[in-house]
This record gives sequence, C-alpha cells and structure tokens, in this order.
Amino acid sequence: MLTIEQKAELKKELLRQKEQLTKHIDHNEEIGDNGELSLYDNHPADIGTELYERERDLALDEHCREQLEKIDAALQAMKNGTYGICKKSGEEIPFERLQAVPTALYNVEHSPNQKPQDGSRVVDERLTHPDDGIDSFRDAAVYGTSETPSDFVKDHNYNELYSDEDDN
Repeated sequence: MLTIEQKAELKKELLRQKEQLTKHIDHNEEIGDNGELSLYDNHPADIGTELYERERDLALDEHCREQLEKIDAALQAMKNGTYGICKKSGEEIPFERLQAVPTALYNVEHSPNQKPQDGSRVVDERLTHPDDGIDSFRDAAVYGTSETPSDFVKDHNYNELYSDEDDN
C-alpha cells in the first residue's frame, strides 16, 4: 500500500506535469496559424516545410491532450481512493512503476497497451530475410555502379575495375 508521503510525491508530480502540458497547449493556441493566406509567391519547399511544422505541432498538441486526460484520470483515482490499485486485477501497482509512470492505472501485466505474450504470432524469419538466390545488387551492378578508383584501398584505374564481356 502506498504511504501518505508516496501519494503526496506522486500527486505533486502529476500536478507538475499537468501544469507543464497546459502551458504548452495554451502557448500553441496563442501562436495560432500565422501562415500566409496566399501560396502564390512561395517556393514549394517552403510550403512543404510549413505543412510539416503544422502537422508536427498538431500531433504534439494531440499527444499533450491525451497525456492530460491520463493525468486527470489518475488524479480522479486519487480522489476516489483507487490510485495505486490495478483496475483489472485489483492488485497493488508497485511504487517504482508509479514513479516511472505516474498515470499508470494498471500493472504491467494488465496494461491495455501491452501485447499479449502468450499466443502472439511469431514472425517467420524467412519472411523478413528471404534467401531466394537473387542478388539484386550484382544484377544491377552489371549496368554500372557509382564506385570510382578512389573508393578502393589499392590503386586502380577505370579499365581494371570493369571488364566488358562484350569486348571479348
């Protein structure tokens, strides 16, 4: 069972994280979208960069909101007196786990984000590294590579590197 000091430490950490995430979201909302209305005079690369940054900011904001929901659920569990007890098994969640993940409401074994260890599909190694006897690089190198004599330790010239079988 968690001691009063441990609960206070964890609550303090949850509130600190909540404040930090709230500031981050508020800051991003203040900034808003300062992009130009017209794309006429912009280079396509500039537009791509702006789009990437906008999508990144949206993804980070969504992640912050999800974290805030988890923090609120953990704080509500503290109010209800169920914090530190696994929602699935009813067993105590170790303090070390709560220190690492203060929003944890499940033991590691029962966490909904964990993949089941039993009955899980094992990927056949032959599927990830097929050995079908085809050497794609060698097949493509017949048409030339980007290697030059400077890529080799020994001194070579271009005539020694490549042999034209058609010339024989």
